[in-house]
Amino acid sequence: MTMATVDSTPDGGMTEDQGKAPGGAAPFLGAQGKLTGIALALLAALFVSINVLAAFSLTSFRVDLTQDQLYSLSPATMRVLREVEEPITLRFYYSQRLGSQNPTYGVYADRVRDMLQEYADRSDGKIVLEIYDPEPFTPVEDRAVSFGLQSVALEGGDGNVFFGLVGTNTTDDVEALPFFQPDREAFLEYDITKMIYALSQGTTGKVGILGNKKITMDVRMGQGGRPEQLPPALVTPRIEEVLDVEELDEEIELIPDDISILMVIHPKRLAERTRFAIDQYILGGGKAVIFVDPYSEADGWQAANGPVNGASSTLSEMFDAWGLEMPTDKIVGDRFAGRRVGNGTGSGYVTYVPWLLLRGPNLDKNSPVTAQVDSVAVASAGYLKLKEGSPLTLDPLLTSSPGSTLFDVKQVATQRPNPQALLNAYQAGAERFVIAGRLSGPAPTAFPNGQPEAVEGGNPALRHDFDTVRTESVGPIDVMVVADTDLLDDRFWVTYQNFQGQRVAIPGAGNGDFVANALDAMTGSSALLDLRGQGTAYRPFEVMEKLKREADRTYQSKELELRKTLDDTQKKLRGLRERDAVTAGPVALSEEEQATMRNLQGEVLRVRSELRGVQASLRADVERLERELQFVNIALMPILVALFALGLSVMRARQRRRRFETADASA
Repeated sequence: MTMATVDSTPDGGMTEDQGKAPGGAAPFLGAQGKLTGIALALLAALFVSINVLAAFSLTSFRVDLTQDQLYSLSPATMRVLREVEEPITLRFYYSQRLGSQNPTYGVYADRVRDMLQEYADRSDGKIVLEIYDPEPFTPVEDRAVSFGLQSVALEGGDGNVFFGLVGTNTTDDVEALPFFQPDREAFLEYDITKMIYALSQGTTGKVGILGNKKITMDVRMGQGGRPEQLPPALVTPRIEEVLDVEELDEEIELIPDDISILMVIHPKRLAERTRFAIDQYILGGGKAVIFVDPYSEADGWQAANGPVNGASSTLSEMFDAWGLEMPTDKIVGDRFAGRRVGNGTGSGYVTYVPWLLLRGPNLDKNSPVTAQVDSVAVASAGYLKLKEGSPLTLDPLLTSSPGSTLFDVKQVATQRPNPQALLNAYQAGAERFVIAGRLSGPAPTAFPNGQPEAVEGGNPALRHDFDTVRTESVGPIDVMVVADTDLLDDRFWVTYQNFQGQRVAIPGAGNGDFVANALDAMTGSSALLDLRGQGTAYRPFEVMEKLKREADRTYQSKELELRKTLDDTQKKLRGLRERDAVTAGPVALSEEEQATMRNLQGEVLRVRSELRGVQASLRADVERLERELQFVNIALMPILVALFALGLSVMRARQRRRRFETADASA
């Protein structure tokens, strides 16, 4: 090993060759490399130390950088957690095999687990989280089954898997989410918070049904003038799945304290003091679902000679006080949502525009009431609209399609309505109409002069005189209004078939789900009002979706043009062939008429060809954009990263070379 000597000048300085060793800058680089290695080791040790410290001391500290704050709890949830008094245990049952076989469920399970951990961290110890992986034929699986969780069989027969949540409190109340469905991801926080609220309250709610339309049981006059008992409407057992049901007397003057939510149905003959009781119940914080109607098809259908008098219903005093309009002389018509009915001749079907099947964009997918409902059938429905200056807000739940119109009730309220005449008279409007919505906000009383005077007669046991009359709501009211009562009638959404001697109901729409969801969602804490769909981890390609929507609009306009051309062609052809009503057989066409017919047929072919061109153009644009996106995600980004790394390494090499050259020059 060669050692370098160090000589000093008389003044203590160094000679010219001092500091230089054989091999040039190699010893310098070797020392620099050692320092770099030591620095990297120290940084690694610091990194590990910080992570260990954070793991033990910062367990509840998180930063949510997602666009929709997917992993953060809303203020509404925090209010519910602060109201929890007794400990609640959440047991999360998730089979790892499900995520291994289906990565979509694996990603969603990670989010559910993180969200549940956030609940536990933010609850000050009131929420205890337990996580289980139920393997087949184990006590853990037996416990999951006993809680009522849904098991799903994997392909290949590898046992059943679970993906659900069970909550229990100190009084052994049990709430369960049988299976987390990814399509309900937007309501994950709502579902969990509602479970915690139910466990913290520890009571089962009760719905009080009040009004002039019976859904629990009814009696009508049958053959021979004998009374005939009708079974409950199909919505009734759906309501009983979530709440206890109590039918209130039509003359009641005080809503009982044990009523969690009031369901007012077709209030066309309620006494004034009963309407006052409803007003005071809502102002005192009571929640209500109100079904009113400009024209009840059920009433008109039961009439022997023309429509029944008083087939409409409203709560005019309260609606006026709230600034809410529900005209009783107008009915919503919708050509796109209209249902197909027989044309009366037995030879075909026609769209009956007052009877609607609301689907897709007609339902608010951001509300837990309608998010999981496929369709809702209504018949001769009215519309809701807030007046200018109303203190309330109206969140639409059911709306008609763009281009809807209004008809006078007299055009529909007949024993034999003419669907074709209504379709011919249809004129598209410029707005959509709200058929059902949720009202919230401060509200004044509808009876500023106090409780109405009692009338003679009636049931004395139902009499009640208010000592204190509320003139305004104690807080924001929570009321849902539906401008249709036929929604509750079986004949508009249920068909019955005989199966092995039994009468089986087959729903054709989600009316029962809609009513049950509404009552279930509204009986929770008022804080749940603020919990909307929070968003999902799914991020669609917005440019592609916009391209599809624009092409769809173009296609729809062409489709309307085609329909109009076909209708005009058929009318003209019928006019040519049936111009003489006396003639028994078809009339021969002249050469000019035959040329006109050929031109019309050619026009139809031209429009159809344009439609095919629009579809082909849509597919071509979408496929081109998909190819570009695939190139950007699969190839372009790795190429850019590699070029950046290559450029960075070249730049660093040049910097090192310049440093060495500068050092040599100074030496």
